[in-house]
Amino acid sequence: MDKEQNRSLGISFSSDKMYFAEIVSDSGLPVLDHIESTGTDFNFEEDLSQYKSNQKVLTNISGDIQNYISKRSLEYNTVSAAIGTSQAFLITLPVDRSEGRNSINSKIYWELSNYFPDNYNDFIVNTYRLSSFMPSGDTDELLIIAVLKNTLEFVKRIFKLCNIELHLVDIDHFAAENIFRNNFPEDIEDNSLMIAGIKSGRIDYGVISNKKYSFYTYSKYSTETEMNLCLIRKINSLLGERLSRLNIHDIVLYGDNIKEDTIESLKKIPGLKPVVMNPFENINSSSLFLKDEGLRKKSYLYAPSCGVAFRGLKNE
Repeated sequence: MDKEQNRSLGISFSSDKMYFAEIVSDSGLPVLDHIESTGTDFNFEEDLSQYKSNQKVLTNISGDIQNYISKRSLEYNTVSAAIGTSQAFLITLPVDRSEGRNSINSKIYWELSNYFPDNYNDFIVNTYRLSSFMPSGDTDELLIIAVLKNTLEFVKRIFKLCNIELHLVDIDHFAAENIFRNNFPEDIEDNSLMIAGIKSGRIDYGVISNKKYSFYTYSKYSTETEMNLCLIRKINSLLGERLSRLNIHDIVLYGDNIKEDTIESLKKIPGLKPVVMNPFENINSSSLFLKDEGLRKKSYLYAPSCGVAFRGLKNE
């Protein structure tokens, strides 16, 4: 096996597909070397925690990953994965700045127990302090990101069957935000913009303001015909109320359910410019990739996998 120094593989799961992105370090600079997608017989929007011990599902998914790795005939310094926001419980929680960690933790688990009274202790919880723009100067907001332990165990078991030590597991929305933040620093300097992930049945909305993550929410839709209406209503509501003072003009899109009529609908919102994310635009790329116009047109699909690959490279 030909080994390249500092090669990071990122794999994201969405609907019935896996997206692979490889980034290598060349004299300390990240270089996109390869991207690829493959279909599976499994829908990753299902509750993954229920499949932790389903050997058939685990074997089939690990087999698809092994096929990719075998075909590439390379070794990786790190392998990381991104799961969908549908696998996490996400909520913002206002907290007093004077509160200590113990008090905040108590509030978090109280909140979880209200939503999940029978199994609130079965979650792994991470928090992110949002850059507050609330009227009260004494209050901050925490973004609570909770994932069931069995969901993470499901992912870990897939890679264990591949004889791969998993470096990290991220949430697709924040992996996409991470690669955008790193590749387009000038776009978030003294500016506020929205990042929207348009996926099957769900749309995630995040706001970066002056380089800091300021806001997160999501909406759901049942049918493809109502997706655009759901998106437009939610954005108009946010821009007209909660986010009005941020003066947002750009919305950056990623996800595997972006459609041409969606972009056209967004263009009709006064003062808002939709941009489809190209996570590779400011990363050096191999000549082979640059010649593949078909892959380059679909680059937005790989924002999460590129994001976790980049994190793996940075943390190596």
